[in-house]
Amino acid sequence: MNLAMNPAMTPNAIMFTLIAGQALEAELVDALSELAEYPLMLVSNLRGHNDTHRSLSVAEQVEGTLPLVRLSLHTDEATALKLIDYLRDHFQCAGIRWWSTPISTGLIE
Repeated sequence: MNLAMNPAMTPNAIMFTLIAGQALEAELVDALSELAEYPLMLVSNLRGHNDTHRSLSVAEQVEGTLPLVRLSLHTDEATALKLIDYLRDHFQCAGIRWWSTPISTGLIE
């Protein structure tokens, strides 16, 4: 498959994803919005298992899952590294998981 580069494509594009407790959603959205140059961010609420040392409520213990939020940001590697440094400085011990995946992107107009 030959994908021609167009101006809408981001060089070295990645999808940078965070998984965190739902209580952190507003703070993380604000931080990512301020620090990232690219505005495409997806936010979804989910339930899952997490190995953080946070105490579980009785309902969470019975259900066996935690309320979590997933934030996925279309960005580049340099910005992702900047975000990771920011998160380490401002969200210590928050149990935030992250990963990045290389992607090809474009815009169909």
